[in-house]
Amino acid sequence: MPKTAKPTADTKPVAAKKVVKKKTAAPKAKTAKKTVVKKKVSIKKVAEPVIAEATKVAPETAAKKPVAAKPANPDLPAGPMADLVTEKSGELIPFRIGSIIEGNVIHATSKVVYVDIGGWAMGVIPERELSTLPKSLHPGDVVHGTVISLEDYKGNVVLSMRRADRDKVMLTLTHAFDEEEVIDVKPTDANKGGLLITIGDFTGFLPVSQLASKHYPKVDGGNSDEIYVKLKELIGQSLKVKVISFEPKQGKLIFSEKAAGDKEQEERIKGIKVGDMMEGVISGIVDFGLFIQLKNEEKNLEGLIHISEVAWGRVASLDSMFEVGQKVKAIVVSTDDNRVSLSLKRLTPDPWKEIEQRYKVGDVVKGNVTRITPFGVFVKLDAEIDGLVHISELSDERVSDPADIITPGKDYQFKILSIEPKKHRLGLSYKQALPGHKPSAKKGAKKEESDVETKPTKIDTKKTVKKTKLVKTKKTVAKSTKEVKE
Repeated sequence: MPKTAKPTADTKPVAAKKVVKKKTAAPKAKTAKKTVVKKKVSIKKVAEPVIAEATKVAPETAAKKPVAAKPANPDLPAGPMADLVTEKSGELIPFRIGSIIEGNVIHATSKVVYVDIGGWAMGVIPERELSTLPKSLHPGDVVHGTVISLEDYKGNVVLSMRRADRDKVMLTLTHAFDEEEVIDVKPTDANKGGLLITIGDFTGFLPVSQLASKHYPKVDGGNSDEIYVKLKELIGQSLKVKVISFEPKQGKLIFSEKAAGDKEQEERIKGIKVGDMMEGVISGIVDFGLFIQLKNEEKNLEGLIHISEVAWGRVASLDSMFEVGQKVKAIVVSTDDNRVSLSLKRLTPDPWKEIEQRYKVGDVVKGNVTRITPFGVFVKLDAEIDGLVHISELSDERVSDPADIITPGKDYQFKILSIEPKKHRLGLSYKQALPGHKPSAKKGAKKEESDVETKPTKIDTKKTVKKTKLVKTKKTVAKSTKEVKE
């Protein structure tokens, strides 16, 4: 093996020289860095006036920079494109989901219809969203659709004709309802209560009571089957109506022909005032009154006498009192809603004004039962005055059916309980008019019994509480004693 050379005295001075050289090199490097820093400072001083001048030349550019910090689309990074979208968003996409837009048919198949949306985009209408057969659509036809998707998997805008039709109809009906506009409709069906009117996806109802007088089905006796036949004759006819109720979410749509007014009727009733005496002929008898064909200077004018205005007393049947063609005289009581309302009973004095001179509370009188209802019995005392026997005044026992006690058409004795002239009401009692009747004492007896029973119950309760406490105390003492012994 070669021998390792031992360090000699000559090597030490060499190493010392190297160390000295390294120590002297460090200060030189520091001096160089300081020089560079000085140069940077001098450049900055030179550049500052230039930057300031540039700022003065284009101040608008510096002011616009903060706008780019809030792009319209958060998915887009801040920059020129985000600024463009923010500024031109309404022009880049001129519609959104729910918008109704117009387009021209490009091509129609059995499954889908392609539409050009004003050069902005290609629209597609799936088969399920069509409101018409695809065969009926041809290139160039104008269609309307509601945007249901801005982009499908092919990048096309998805439209719905069916929803657009519904939305357009809903807007039309809402506007007509809010503004009380008169619109033209055609009934599509009828039932015994009125006419059905279909507009788009909405089906409305025109009740019989809301028909104009010229269209009202005048049927003797108010036969519902005959009314239905008359209403069916109006199917397909154009009627002017107003929307008097519209709730799309509940599917409620009610029309009124009467509320739409009738210019011809307005002309006919001009000059007619409340209190005028009119002559006419009965043209129709219905459940709720009489239609009267009035003589009005050769004008075709019709009025109505409601059943409540026929007589001061209760009217059971108009058919038994009147007949079509019969001449009558009546007084005008209202011309509201372009309808002439008449009264027969007001041609005679109101008997209720003097009723307290004829009847007194507590009197027992004879009366004829005219009608039975679930809540009581109507009784005719004379030709002008009727009274009511409430079901609770038929018997002291519980009554489920008044017919079990009273028979319609028969006369009975009744006791007068109350008289209200202003309200035209007279209260009667059947049970209190019975010979030897005494007020029931059951309720009083029950109260006495309950009072007697309550007192001992309270005393017993107190005793029981005391006894319970005593027992618990004894048990506690016994337990404590046992523990001490142990």
